Amino acid sequence: MTEKRTVLIRYDEIGLKGRNRKFFEKCLLRNIKRALSCADEIDYRSPRGRIFLDIPLSFVTECVARLKTIPGIASFSIGICMKPDFDAISTLGIQWIEPRLESRKNSLKFCVKTRRSAKSFPKTSQEVNFEVGSRIMNKLSQQGLIVNINEAEYILEIEIGNSETMVFDNREPGLRGLPVGSSGNVLCLLSGGIDSPVAAFMMACRGCRVHFVFFDNQLFLGRGGYEKVLRLAKKINRFQGRGTLFVVPFQNMQGAIRDHCNEENRVVLYRRMMYRIAGEIAGRYGFMALVTGESLGQVASQTLENLAAVSCITSLSVFQPLIGMNKESIIRRAKEIGTYEISIEPQPDCCSIFMPGNPVTRSKISVMERDEKKIPWEELRDDALAKMEIIGVDNL
Repeated sequence: MTEKRTVLIRYDEIGLKGRNRKFFEKCLLRNIKRALSCADEIDYRSPRGRIFLDIPLSFVTECVARLKTIPGIASFSIGICMKPDFDAISTLGIQWIEPRLESRKNSLKFCVKTRRSAKSFPKTSQEVNFEVGSRIMNKLSQQGLIVNINEAEYILEIEIGNSETMVFDNREPGLRGLPVGSSGNVLCLLSGGIDSPVAAFMMACRGCRVHFVFFDNQLFLGRGGYEKVLRLAKKINRFQGRGTLFVVPFQNMQGAIRDHCNEENRVVLYRRMMYRIAGEIAGRYGFMALVTGESLGQVASQTLENLAAVSCITSLSVFQPLIGMNKESIIRRAKEIGTYEISIEPQPDCCSIFMPGNPVTRSKISVMERDEKKIPWEELRDDALAKMEIIGVDNL
């Protein structure tokens, strides 16, 4: 018989959903099953609004890595089913804590927390905490272990039930937020830069399934940008699954804007056309909003006036989750989710080609509309959509 471990998965925001709570719980459980579908012999239980997994011991390391990529999970712990014997429980706790002490230069704050659903058990939760905690301290206090209930860095958790007693190792943090799929589908304008992948990730953590559109200009930029975006889309897709990438050829539209429109307006005009095309894609596939990586004032195209001149051309909601973040914070998040190293690879994107010397920073919508009349943008839009490539990111 395969030796098992039990994983306790906790959530926080889902617990505030009232009558809709069951919907969010089912959505989260479905995402967990999808993420762990590579393993056999997993049993799923969800009693009393929590989620338990019984997994093979050999799958623990992989399970931990995969659970860390699932939005909606606040934290989780790996546990062992055992008899409610204080000596055995404290011995197990020592086995888990001692390696942590060896790798530290300072003390480790710890405590024991017990949840006792079996009221017939002869000891109260506080008494169990003392019995187990004192045994661990007798062994490890000389190595720098100290008790601190309010600021514990390591918590040994014990759950005493009617049929079993579970002892859980220290909690692993999750991504929190809402489970992907609980908030609908959105379309992210994905470039090869640092910002837009982070914006896509943040929307996934708000329960959206994020799809991607990339505006390609291989005629002038080669395939580097295309290959880069494929890799970025795959990185983001780890947090959600079942994403779609739309690759739109944009060189004809950009060439027309370069040849016929005012030079200082180019970047804003590029963005207006991108929004129009993205809006058409969203309409076809039922995506409910657009997502972009703008941060207010970060570059010339991201002033209030320029953002207004771009977003006004679509009736869809435009989500800009990075709008109030500075570059340092965005970079830090990009490193956390694994997109930063790809994003900084040298490769220009569509908006950086044919850059004007002095791009407009306070554009007027009427001026942009007048400039657009110089090109057959409807025909160019339709042609780009007809030549669009559609890629299932799960298959990359």
